[in-house]
Amino acid sequence: MIIALMLAAALAVPAHAPVTPSGKLIQDMEGVYKKRFPNRIVVPGAPDEKYEAEDIVEVVRHDDSHIYVRASLTFDNAHHCGIAAIASYENGAFIYHDPNPSMSEKQACMLTVSVKGESLHLSDRATPSGPSTCSSLCGARGSLGDYAIAASKKTKIRYLPKLKASKEYLQAVKTFEETQR
Repeated sequence: MIIALMLAAALAVPAHAPVTPSGKLIQDMEGVYKKRFPNRIVVPGAPDEKYEAEDIVEVVRHDDSHIYVRASLTFDNAHHCGIAAIASYENGAFIYHDPNPSMSEKQACMLTVSVKGESLHLSDRATPSGPSTCSSLCGARGSLGDYAIAASKKTKIRYLPKLKASKEYLQAVKTFEETQR
């Protein structure tokens, strides 16, 4: 009887089940998140020009403790924020630390990718009220300060071979590997 219960328990757990907290979080995050929304171009003295914008966030397993994250976010007047990087698992989230910070920035870019409730969150603030650390990656009206996108906007990435051949992915991996030496 005990052997039968042990066998049943073993068969109930898929072979690919994550055994680490980082693996579980990767499984929860992995996919492409897309959100379409009305946006505008503001020109003083003229009616706003309206258009449909789309935010895209891709999260891909790099290994058991690292993810590739690419975000392309749009703000008023078509200002944009964009990042493509490998983030490491730290304290229940994935965090990207810019290995080559700009001399003009007060702090090196640090982006946290986490799950809060039913949303994927991106934040480049070390503290909730702290300054954005990745503002050099954004236009004047853009910010990675506290971005959230609903988990319901996530779908499976069906173009993974193309993504992994992209210049953004290859550069992120190259930069990451250079910092690991």
